[in-house]
Formats: sequence, C-alpha cells, structure tokens
Amino acid sequence: MPDMNDDLLQLKNRIEKSMYQILISKTDEEQDRLWLVGRISDVRLKKLLPRLSVSSLHVLDVINAHESIKGVDIARDMGITKGAVSKITRKLLDQDLIRKTRLPDNLKEIYFSVTSLGAELAELHRVFHQEQDQKSMELLTSFDAASLEIVADFLEKLASLR
Repeated sequence: MPDMNDDLLQLKNRIEKSMYQILISKTDEEQDRLWLVGRISDVRLKKLLPRLSVSSLHVLDVINAHESIKGVDIARDMGITKGAVSKITRKLLDQDLIRKTRLPDNLKEIYFSVTSLGAELAELHRVFHQEQDQKSMELLTSFDAASLEIVADFLEKLASLR
C-alpha cells in the first residue's frame, strides 16, 4: 500500500508543474503580441506594438472605457501606483494613442482620452481577452460547481502562503 505522503508529494509536484506552466504562458507577452499583430490592419499600430508593454495595453483599455479619466482614477481602477500610471501615460502620449486635456476652470487636473488609433488598439485588445475568457469558460463548464469551489479555495489558501 503506497504511503499517503508519497501520494501528497506526487499531487504537490503535479500542481506545481501545472502552475509553473500557467505562469510562464501568462507572462509570455510574445504570444499575445503575435495574436494582436496578426489582426492589426493599421501599419502604425504594427510598428508601435513591439514597444508597448502589457501594462500599457491595460491602461489604454481603462482609458478607452471612459470618455475621459484622471491618472489617479486609472491607478485606483488598476490597483497600480500613480507613478506607474504617469510613466505609462507619458509613453502612450508619445505614441499618439491617448491625448490629455485640462478643464478651462481647473488647469491642475489632467484628463486622458484615447485617440482613434488608441481606440482601435484597445478594441482589438478587448477582443483578445474576450476570446481568452471564452476558452476559460468552456473549460470551467466541464466541472461541477463543488469541484470549482474546492479549486478556488485551494488556490486562495496557497496564495496566502506566499
């Protein structure tokens, strides 16, 4: 009869191997870029895409979702620092993907909005995530709710160990 510790060790190794593969694939920006490049029609966007980080694309998405938004609101929405937002928006401005405006009665506050080029890229990025979400949902529907609850509980507890 196999030892219970051996069974747990084998399960632990399977879990770690799978989590490692998930983390590697999620941080592989090249695969995401290839998907986007394959669907971009605008030559300017094809040239810009290699210089954009995933964080830049997500900031662009947040700006696109609002008519105009302040940097502090982007930071709050994304859970990142105002400094990170400032750095990213500076690059997006330089690449003509967003524009900044000020209200005539309040020149201190800066509002960001997307340009038509930025809107095109943000929409394409949204479609990419929609396709990824659809694949995830197809996988999830192959399991019952009780099993998914166990997996979610396990992952939350594992994350709290780190």
